Amino acid sequence: MSRPHLTLRGASPALALALLVSTTGCPSASHRITRGELIELAQKPPEARGERVRVVQSLGGADEPPSPAPRVHAGVSVYVAAPIWVDGTPRHHGYHGPSSGYHGDGGGSVVRRSNVARGQKEEAKAWLIVAGIVAGALAFTEGVRYDGWVKLHPMQPLHLWGPYGDYTWMPLAELTPEVAEWADHGAVRSDEGPWQPLGRAPLDRRGFSYSFLLGAGQVPVVNAGVDAGFLGRFQIGFFPSQIIGIQADIAYNWTQDDTGADIFDGRYSLELDALPFRAGAVHAGGYGQIGLSSLSDDGVSFDDVDALFGGGGLLQLELTTRLALTVRAGVVAAHDEGLFELTGGVSIY
Repeated sequence: MSRPHLTLRGASPALALALLVSTTGCPSASHRITRGELIELAQKPPEARGERVRVVQSLGGADEPPSPAPRVHAGVSVYVAAPIWVDGTPRHHGYHGPSSGYHGDGGGSVVRRSNVARGQKEEAKAWLIVAGIVAGALAFTEGVRYDGWVKLHPMQPLHLWGPYGDYTWMPLAELTPEVAEWADHGAVRSDEGPWQPLGRAPLDRRGFSYSFLLGAGQVPVVNAGVDAGFLGRFQIGFFPSQIIGIQADIAYNWTQDDTGADIFDGRYSLELDALPFRAGAVHAGGYGQIGLSSLSDDGVSFDDVDALFGGGGLLQLELTTRLALTVRAGVVAAHDEGLFELTGGVSIY
């Protein structure tokens, strides 16, 4: 069986830059309102619609209106007028947006090569640097941007986009159920009227996730049991619900023997997470995983791949709606050893 590994080599700086650019976007003054929230707001009395509005801060140029709306001041009176309709839809204002003993293979294999583990370790370091850059970028954008409730003036300009990118705007107080049903989504801007944040929403894991964790783990040493070493991992996954998630886990574990030779263990697995328990901002649960472990020991020129089974406990401290600190401890069974590991870091949802 060929050994699974990821190759960066000299391309790591360019890849890091590309990943950084692709994942960043400064939080903007625009805040998106979902279609469901628009429908609920349209059912409320016009003068009460701004009391508590759920918004999600947009990134970069997303949800930027094609033309600015007038700023509303706190003393403006509430005025309601019927919206202008053309062919059964709100007036488009001339704008059209885009359309929507080791037993690896059942008998073990020994490959006589030197410095294999050292090369894999250097490659893993490059990947972890890239993963750390991505985590920092995502923590700044997805983790820091505001996702919660705000209090608005009823005459706050409400920007609306239809299902085919058609655009219009109107005061929040003039929103009707028909317009709300037509709209794909809306947006309000913090610089177009009185703006009072009422609090962030609690941690919401639903959707795609990314984690970057560092710590320590045990590494198998040929003919010498196990030894403690550095462990770094990154995870990309999806949570279909607040409690259950599926993640691809890539972990790199390495140490050195008494002669200074490198020992490297690359672990690649599919993981199921469950976090059903919560006490305030603290969440708890567990995980299980299955995959492959690729072990190389330069001290004895040993190279082996084995099945991996693991499990353990998870603790999370929620920081914002999309950002949490994660600590995990567990045991991996591979290469006829039970390998303890402990890592902690950030998770972005």
